[in-house]
Amino acid sequence: MIIFDTVTKQYGPQDVLREASFTVNPGERVGIVGPNGAGKSTIFRLIVREEDIEGGEVIVPKGLSIGYLKQQVPESAEGVGLLEFVLEGCGEVLALEAELHRLQEAVAENSDPALMHQLGEVQHEFEHRDGYQVHTRAAQALGGLGFAESRFGEPLASFSGGWQMRAQLARTLVAQPDILLLDEPSNYLDLPAVEWLQRFLSGYAGTLLLISHDRHLLRTLAKDILDVRRGQVTRYANGYDAYLTEREARFGQQEARYRTLAKKREEMETFINRFRAQATKAAQVQSRIKMLEKMEPLPELEQESTVNLIKIPPPPDSGQELIRVEGLGHRYGDGPWVFRGLDLRLEKGDRLALVGYNGMGKSTLLKILAGVMPPAEGRRVLGHHTVLGYQSQEFADTMPGEQSAYRIVKDAAPANATEQQIRSLLGGFGFRGEDIEKPTSVLSGGEKIRLAFARIFARPPNLLVLDEPTTHLDIAGREALEQALTAYKGTVCLVSHDISFVRNVANGILAVAPSGIQRWLGGYDYFLEKTGGLQSLDSAPAAKSAAPEAAPVMGGRERKELQKRIRRLEGVLGKHEAEIARLEEEQQTLLGAMARGEVSDFAKHQKALSALQGGIQAETREWIRVGEEIEALQEAVGG
Repeated sequence: MIIFDTVTKQYGPQDVLREASFTVNPGERVGIVGPNGAGKSTIFRLIVREEDIEGGEVIVPKGLSIGYLKQQVPESAEGVGLLEFVLEGCGEVLALEAELHRLQEAVAENSDPALMHQLGEVQHEFEHRDGYQVHTRAAQALGGLGFAESRFGEPLASFSGGWQMRAQLARTLVAQPDILLLDEPSNYLDLPAVEWLQRFLSGYAGTLLLISHDRHLLRTLAKDILDVRRGQVTRYANGYDAYLTEREARFGQQEARYRTLAKKREEMETFINRFRAQATKAAQVQSRIKMLEKMEPLPELEQESTVNLIKIPPPPDSGQELIRVEGLGHRYGDGPWVFRGLDLRLEKGDRLALVGYNGMGKSTLLKILAGVMPPAEGRRVLGHHTVLGYQSQEFADTMPGEQSAYRIVKDAAPANATEQQIRSLLGGFGFRGEDIEKPTSVLSGGEKIRLAFARIFARPPNLLVLDEPTTHLDIAGREALEQALTAYKGTVCLVSHDISFVRNVANGILAVAPSGIQRWLGGYDYFLEKTGGLQSLDSAPAAKSAAPEAAPVMGGRERKELQKRIRRLEGVLGKHEAEIARLEEEQQTLLGAMARGEVSDFAKHQKALSALQGGIQAETREWIRVGEEIEALQEAVGG
């Protein structure tokens, strides 16, 4: 077991850990959470003896192998081939394999009983370590994390930093250590790779300690949670959701106690200030002064608040259609087409998430939608009164370091924007008081992301195009952004590798797979239910256009799939018909009451009628759209 016994760890004057104690038993699966900079990664470095402590004791059993995923790749590995680098993580197994081959050759030349006995022992140990499967495991891990088999022999240095980190993750996992320490393993992973990682770790039999901002991994893998904040480590049992509930209750108790003590302190201070000068009250004043001196200080509230961390201003009015692309295609120079023949339409209220493998063109498509890159072919049409806001992956890291948060937003705001308006906008994204004068070079990753959003909303858009907006955000920041985007009345098109974020925000999916680009109505769970995930789409016929009528396919299997889709859409069509009938019946009831003079509040009655008419029109538009989609599919099937 791993034991932290009253451990104190300091960096300069700061206590990162202050007499922290906890135990992790063999085979346990523990998630480690807390604000950025709280000391989560420090715990891992103490376990592997990379750092010393100022007090207490860290006990780790000897003789156990530890796999530790760091956030950097050794420089010495850059000249090594990809597969070779991953296999090097299984050094002891490879040494056994080499010894096994040596002994087999020796026994073939000389059947000495001692050699044969030694060969048997080595072979037994090799089998015990599952050595015959190590090459297969390495290939499967690389494939699951998105590497093409054709590149397994290429040097590690030929891959980008993000892909090198994937190789580092594969190397750590393939070794099958007794203890696995994973520090933000989903960084640099796309959604399919995160899904593969979750399945792999679900089958891992050793002791798992997982630092992550990915709530999907925490929910599905961690049986217990270690919460690290303000130098203390608190353990919560029964998984991530139970941790959230218990922490909320704990914070509520702390807040109630804080209010009680604050009120009591305020009453004493008011009495002292009011009667200090009155001789008749001198004894009572002195008594209260002594009581005030003995009172315990106000407790420091633990929980970082996500409320109002991100407040998105309302969008300006727009037409029903925000943006449309037709026959869109792109490639770089004379290279292969990234995508081609894409038809896509975004309407008011759509929150579309692009999901797919890295390198398949998600960011390229967002840049074209945002108008910062022209397509190689096709056209892009903005709707009536569309105001677009775009956040790229790079912007938060390329803001001028010497400029203040105030200046960044001021430069993006209209010329007539007042200082108070800019301060209010920055306050809505968590920048208050002196924070707005901080140079961006000293801001944390999460603060830079929030500043990037504030800059966008200096001119409020009604169409948001967001490329990996959750990068650098901790769990509290991601939850705040979710809440803000869910409440936002505009239209959103985004890319994110955070499964929980996509699941909670998106009401539509654009699947970008090697087989093509397909749009799916409904959220991420519906997409998984209907497709089985992007891996399943890889084997499907290409659907290069996101339009429902695209890619008519006449094969037998594909015909059946289209027929199933038609039946599902017919069910959706029936629901729209039923809802239209219900709304029209309610409308007739209200009109009848008006005709009979039974309306006491005419304005309220008229408002209800207008809302019903709007609902009927919206349902009718959907009924027409679904009907047209059914007709197109029936034509593709052959009637």
